[in-house]
Amino acid sequence: MAHPRKLIRAAFKDRLALPTAPGVYRTAAQARVYASRLAPVSEEELNEDGPSILIYSRMEKYDADKSYGPEGDATLLERELTLVTEAMLLGGETVDDKLDDIAEEIEAAFSDFVIPGFESARMRLIESDIDLVTEQVKRPIGAIGLVWQIIYRTGWRPRATANDADAAMADFLAGK
Repeated sequence: MAHPRKLIRAAFKDRLALPTAPGVYRTAAQARVYASRLAPVSEEELNEDGPSILIYSRMEKYDADKSYGPEGDATLLERELTLVTEAMLLGGETVDDKLDDIAEEIEAAFSDFVIPGFESARMRLIESDIDLVTEQVKRPIGAIGLVWQIIYRTGWRPRATANDADAAMADFLAGK
């Protein structure tokens, strides 16, 4: 089974990359959306094809205090994922306007989004990180990273108990 972070990144990618109708996309990046921070995006592709979007996890925290049920047993794990949707495009005189336009498209795409498989997850936009890359490129590349906080829960994976170890040893000694 895939890790929950991988499933969430894939859901974000599908939301942005899949057309809403034939030839109609949610953002100017169209289908050029990648669920990775390292993607096959070059300066030439940005020039010819237009913007691209990268989706990646920045960090994840766990809240052990919120992971116990009424009996005092661990039943779930509450996770707080920091996820980034980073749009990149060629810079020019209107680079800030273009970055704001694609940021608005991304925000609109997630305004009513429910993450498949994580329907109880809570998500909100917490930061925008805006940059202009000028080193090792012929033309400046504008980038805007929209940072999302996603709080979701997964089932707790219980550790083996002494009884489990005793049973495993008994099976081993019995040749099972």
